[in-house]
Amino acid sequence: MNNEKEVRNSVNKFELEGNIGSIRDVYENQNGKKTLRFDIAQNNNGNTQFVPIVIKGELVNAYADEIEKGNWITVKGIITTYPKEIEKNGKTYKDKAIEILGFEIIDRTNNKIYSADGQVQEISNNKDEQER
Repeated sequence: MNNEKEVRNSVNKFELEGNIGSIRDVYENQNGKKTLRFDIAQNNNGNTQFVPIVIKGELVNAYADEIEKGNWITVKGIITTYPKEIEKNGKTYKDKAIEILGFEIIDRTNNKIYSADGQVQEISNNKDEQER
C-alpha cells in the first residue's frame, strides 16, 4: 500500500485578514531589491498571534509609504518560507516568514488594493459600481 500523499494537484495560496501589528523598515539588498516586513495580528480562540509577512519588489514600492499600524488588511499570496537568523540585542534568533509571491494586499482601512506589479486601485463603496 502506498502511503505517499498526492500533491501534484495541490493548491498553494492563502488569504489572511487582520490588523497590522509591528512594521519594520524597508530594507534594500545589494542588488537594489526592496523588502518590507510586517506582522498581521490574528485572533486565535481569544489569543492574539502575530503572523510575519514579507513583501518584495513593486508591491513594496506601492505600499511601503501607505502602511500604518492598526490598518485592517487582507493579504493574499503563495506560501514560501525560508530560514533566517536575526540578531537582536546581542542574541541570534532563528526565524521563518511567509513571503507574498504574485498576489495583493487589500487595505480595507484606506479602501485600496495594492497588486504585486505595483498598481494601486481604489475600492468603490458604491454598490452600483461594484456590480458592474
